[in-house]
Amino acid sequence: MDQQSKKRPVAPAQPASERRRIGRVVHDERGNASVSWRDAPEDYERPVLELLTDPKLTVKSEETFNPYARGGIRRETPRTSGGTARTDLRKLSEHIKMMRALQERQRNGDAEED
Repeated sequence: MDQQSKKRPVAPAQPASERRRIGRVVHDERGNASVSWRDAPEDYERPVLELLTDPKLTVKSEETFNPYARGGIRRETPRTSGGTARTDLRKLSEHIKMMRALQERQRNGDAEED
């Protein structure tokens, strides 16, 4: 194949400040949102957005939370000894074997009288 046939035609370069597009949110038949872009007309004026500020609201920098800071918050480690009851699995296994043997004897009619 010819190398020139593989190259795509290059559109004339526009400076980023001159390229103006308008985006609009559209929804498909399932309700999924996407943005549909189109070129802005030459006489299009962008709306100016302003922040409404309330003088009562302020940000206190010394009270902001830094998730990467070490210290400050102490977490208690759970205690493994003392307060919890541990299960001895050998005793549990013996108990299960004993209960199965008892049920088997009851099925055979050899139940022991207390």
